[in-house]
Amino acid sequence: MGGPVTPARTGREAGPGGPRTGWSPALEGLRALAVLAVLVHHVSYLSGLTNSLGRFGGLLARLDLGVALFFALSGFLLYRPFAVAAINCRPQPSVRRYLWHRALRILPAYWAMAAVALVWLNIDYLRSLWDWAVPLLLLQIYQPLRLPVGMEQTWSLATEVAFYLALPLFAVLGRKLGGRTPRARARRHLLLGVVLIVAGAVWNAYTHAPDSALPGLSVVWLPAYLDWFGLGMVLAVLACWPVGAAAATPFLSGFHPGTVHDDEDLWLTTPRGLRVFTFAPGTAWLVAGMLLWIASTPIAGPRALEPVTAVESLTEHLLFGLVVWFVMAPLVGPRPAGLPQALLSHPVVRFLGRISYGIFLWHLLAIEACLRLLGFTRFDSSFWGLLLASLLLTIPAATLSYYLIEWPLQRLRRRVESRPQAADVPEPVLPPPVEVGVPVRAPVLQGAASAPPGQAALPAGLVAAADPAVTQHQRGDGDEQQAGGDRPE
Repeated sequence: MGGPVTPARTGREAGPGGPRTGWSPALEGLRALAVLAVLVHHVSYLSGLTNSLGRFGGLLARLDLGVALFFALSGFLLYRPFAVAAINCRPQPSVRRYLWHRALRILPAYWAMAAVALVWLNIDYLRSLWDWAVPLLLLQIYQPLRLPVGMEQTWSLATEVAFYLALPLFAVLGRKLGGRTPRARARRHLLLGVVLIVAGAVWNAYTHAPDSALPGLSVVWLPAYLDWFGLGMVLAVLACWPVGAAAATPFLSGFHPGTVHDDEDLWLTTPRGLRVFTFAPGTAWLVAGMLLWIASTPIAGPRALEPVTAVESLTEHLLFGLVVWFVMAPLVGPRPAGLPQALLSHPVVRFLGRISYGIFLWHLLAIEACLRLLGFTRFDSSFWGLLLASLLLTIPAATLSYYLIEWPLQRLRRRVESRPQAADVPEPVLPPPVEVGVPVRAPVLQGAASAPPGQAALPAGLVAAADPAVTQHQRGDGDEQQAGGDRPE
């Protein structure tokens, strides 16, 4: 997500060298950080603080950075099983299973929230079956503005669902790029991620250009955010970068004197200064904070909903992308991420991450309840008072959503899928091809992940199965769950 792995970094471990799962307490905590940033951003705007003259309001105006974190997390967690399978020439994860899991994870809780919002706040505007179908099917970003009151934040969910649908196509494209060795395949997957980043930046700049021929809503379509999803995909490829069977590199697994490594490994060729600024947690998060402060200045455009220029939009996108990189990279990189990882792995933060999807869904309805029922005034209220009241309404609603809708459905799905089928035949797991000219040596690092007999050792960044008979698409399930805020049983 190297060095000897620790439970704080990877969730369940079997000890040094044991198999690791795709679930990470820190990434679950990062979901909490992202969703709370979005909530605070909306409270700041609706209380009027965003438009105040102070720098604090400018900083809060950029906390929609949480959307970039969500998109990058989805890119990382959902693409990683596809990348691992392709790089190691294993069967691709089942697309049907993947899409079914995504639908079951996202739609039921969303429909529950949408029913409340549509009936309570939007019933006067719903005059036909199509008016109901548009928000319920997450089509509100593809026709003249249809963001129902209390559901305005769901534009990003509609964009994310578009990424869910496109991800298997990206995975097929990455696999078709080929490559004779695991490293060659990894490089081409890395190139695919970089291409998506560039494409997203270009689309975003063009949509804000004065002479753009695209419709106004194109600024919230998937292509405009491929740069943020692509960052997560790049991190996913780097996290499962193949190393020689003999060893892992100092960069991935910590420096051990006498360790044999391959000088061609991508991690070793990374400049030392870039390693420090990217994967040293204290330094990386300090850089992220400085970049966020820069984004709070007028260089990234106006604070509220005023039109932005192409330069301002691209600047904000690039700054948000850099912040996301420096926040996420230490959490999925070579070493434990110190204090940031400890904070994000705290039980309270992890609980908020677990219910983060519910917080995302219900927080605008909670703010509307404060404005309509509790006497708060739109754009002229106490920021702290509105924030506290919104949290007191949102957290219980999100908790109920998780324990009454989300978690029961996930448990039911696992029980159904775990029933033995008479026709089930385990798919063979073929060993990855050995690179020509690379001698196979016995592992000498305790931190290297164990491998099934007859297979090359996996780097510690790979998701390995405890049972060699378990197929790759089954091993990737933990990533899908974490992308939706779930926690493995």
